[in-house]
Amino acid sequence: MFLLLLLLPLSLLARELTLCYKAYYAFFPVAQTCITYKLQGEDLVVSSYAKTINVGGLVKRVYNHGYAVISAKNLTPKEFFYHQEEGEFKRRQHYIFKNSKIYVKEIHYVELTDKVEREEERVYPFDGYPDPYTVSLVLYKNSIQNGEGIIKMFYDDRKYHIPYKVVGEEEIKVPAGNYYARVVDVIPNVETKGLLRPKGRWKLWIEKDNLFPVRMQLFFVLGSVRALLEEVKGDRDLLRKVLLGQG
Repeated sequence: MFLLLLLLPLSLLARELTLCYKAYYAFFPVAQTCITYKLQGEDLVVSSYAKTINVGGLVKRVYNHGYAVISAKNLTPKEFFYHQEEGEFKRRQHYIFKNSKIYVKEIHYVELTDKVEREEERVYPFDGYPDPYTVSLVLYKNSIQNGEGIIKMFYDDRKYHIPYKVVGEEEIKVPAGNYYARVVDVIPNVETKGLLRPKGRWKLWIEKDNLFPVRMQLFFVLGSVRALLEEVKGDRDLLRKVLLGQG
């Protein structure tokens, strides 16, 4: 029994993976983000935060965080929550995927205060367009099976078709170590609110065996950043186990 108690924390850790990145503008670190994947029963819970640091916070303050609950068996969404603070823009979105519908609740605030400017509730049919967190996992999986394709996404009351293409493989060194990665071009043609509106063609370096990004070249209306994997904590194999059913 004592041995089981000692091993219990290790078994819990093995069901969780955290990836932390630092984003650079030129050679200056401007933001950091961490993403955590946790298996809870039959669900994969994905949570993240992103915030500006150093000179990034002086130019435009950003603090975003959110989570999604996703069926680990078939990568279908159950719940999505996202909180945005970008410049003077602040809002929260909450989606519930249930009974072939998407129930959306959105709250806008007066600048960065807690005073509610408006609150809206809407209902949409769910016909296979998942939330952004689920979409990232679908992209990692599909880029293995198909060299190019289209990923569906629902966000900000709209349906999107996001093209991707595998353009090569590359050995790459980042602060978290050396990796062999599949290089994927993505065109995130998303017309969202806030400062971090995607622009142009993004490039992702997705680790071949464990299926998580180790480097990202991202373009926004405010400029481009280079995100490098800084730290890996927990079960490195977790995404492979979930996405490919291995292990």
